[in-house]
Amino acid sequence: MNFTKKMFQENATLEDEVHVAGDSESWHIFMIVFQVILALGITFGNTLVIASFWKFEPLRIVSNIFLVNLAVADLLVGILAIPIRIAFVNLPMVRQDMQMFLQELKESLQMSPFCFLWQIASVLLLLASLFTLAAIAIERFVAVRMPFRYIELCTTKRCVLVCAFIWALSIVMSVLCLAFVKEQLGNTCRMADLTSPTYFKCILAPCIGFVFLVSWVLNMCTFYTARKAVKCSINILRDNKASEWQMLSTYKVTVTAFLVLITFSLCWIPSVFFTAVGIPKKYGVFQDVVILLLFANSAMNPIIYGLRLPLFRRAFVKILKREDGSIATSSYA
Repeated sequence: MNFTKKMFQENATLEDEVHVAGDSESWHIFMIVFQVILALGITFGNTLVIASFWKFEPLRIVSNIFLVNLAVADLLVGILAIPIRIAFVNLPMVRQDMQMFLQELKESLQMSPFCFLWQIASVLLLLASLFTLAAIAIERFVAVRMPFRYIELCTTKRCVLVCAFIWALSIVMSVLCLAFVKEQLGNTCRMADLTSPTYFKCILAPCIGFVFLVSWVLNMCTFYTARKAVKCSINILRDNKASEWQMLSTYKVTVTAFLVLITFSLCWIPSVFFTAVGIPKKYGVFQDVVILLLFANSAMNPIIYGLRLPLFRRAFVKILKREDGSIATSSYA
């Protein structure tokens, strides 16, 4: 076991490799099993969201375009980010041949390219998700605060272009880390050991902070306005079922978008914080928990959609039961 620990400390892995309390084979076997289950859940749930949008016309509306874009980012976590981490963080602690392979790779390339692949992938998916949440916040703000201009401003073409721009910007900003590679690389694959502090402090952190703040402000304003409108109008519109349903539906979508932002914040803030300040080596197990929290966030959104949005819930049921036909859109609940 001492040999395993020594080799693990020498390898360039994707995290802070020295896990004092969890630097055991049984811990990493548990991590592998848990992450595999999580990856399967993420892939299943987000594929269900995308398939529902593609199959059922009532779901192909402007507000759902951004939800599907978020589902694509979450899906990539399940099929890209988690497998990379399992292969180059956990497996080397279980299989010595993987340790030897990574050691040879490190000696031949000076630093494992999978370190940069992991960093680019994690930053890319973080930014794509965050920018999409900002787009959702703006779309909901227009829908609630400027309802008469909503159809004019939020067209399908514009939303698709916004999604394309989100991915292009996320790719550029994540690959930009290669321009800030340190001359003397550290012994781990943490961002602090790979790139200059300038990248995080002057580019990544301000961008994340600004977009995060804007998303929260817009969502809080939209939620307050929608809640106030529902309270004031519910008695007036009681005899007009169509208008009442439309208002309640808009309010429910707004609350759902706010819940998605809240869960994203709770899951990502610890990781962003500890990326900035670093996690002491004695808290290595805690770092694993923080990473699992990030991955878990990608599995939460399909659950939120199923619980909060009736059309998505009906679509999920029809797909799982392999039923044909459309989904009912007449009732609110």
